[in-house]
Amino acid sequence: MNAGRPPTTLSAVLAVRDEESMLRQCLDLLTFADEIVVVVDARTRDATEEIAREYTSHVHVKTFADFSTQKNYAIDQATSDWVLAVDADERVTPALAQEIVVAIREPSEYVSFRIPRWHFFFGKRFRHGGWDNDRPIRLVRRGAARYTGEIHEVLTVDGPIAELAAPIWHFTHRDIESMLLKTANFGRVQSRELAAHTPKITTGKLFRVLVGEMYTRLVRRRGWRDGFEGVVESLYQPFSLFCVHVMLWERQLQPSLDERYRQLEEQARRAT
Repeated sequence: MNAGRPPTTLSAVLAVRDEESMLRQCLDLLTFADEIVVVVDARTRDATEEIAREYTSHVHVKTFADFSTQKNYAIDQATSDWVLAVDADERVTPALAQEIVVAIREPSEYVSFRIPRWHFFFGKRFRHGGWDNDRPIRLVRRGAARYTGEIHEVLTVDGPIAELAAPIWHFTHRDIESMLLKTANFGRVQSRELAAHTPKITTGKLFRVLVGEMYTRLVRRRGWRDGFEGVVESLYQPFSLFCVHVMLWERQLQPSLDERYRQLEEQARRAT
């Protein structure tokens, strides 16, 4: 059926920072791709870049602007017909790899594919709490999609979308320490993104955000059914959202925190 057609090629693209503990295992499972492109955040302090260069010559170090910019830059460096976007903490299983190869080689009208994503927290796959129906677009024809959003970025596609059956595995939230670090790092970016269009944070709003998210995760989406790990995650997500809104409140303060402490320093100098 494909006689006379040139072979369809695939580029796997990643944008990474400080991922030496996860990157090698991810890249090991991407060698089926014709090309691997890795964009390394210039702030990286570990062996991420060195590990990436073991697998590909297409390694680019780029100053971070936001997550969409980094990932779009990675897509722009790709040269294949199709692009598979992957994060360092994700695993493309052999079953998914085989399905991807078949999907892109069969003639079709589709310009992108959704891929089911299985989330693993504390070493356990989650089936509840809102994590059970995640199907992001990850496989796209080059030139047919761009990332949008500073954080929790998504691929915006121009054209028809299909869905693959095999899942990509996501090894997120490995321990409480990494969760806290992620909240601090992502919270700064997310609060900046929200600052442009979010009304002033009040005590009532903060309370509603915390309680509402807890009810949604733990009760309505039955996060408790994933056991102790599910309860921890269902309580942590509201806490993370709480931190983001406190960071947003800090941005909205008038006078700013810096100015408040400048005034306090002046008062301390005059205190008797």
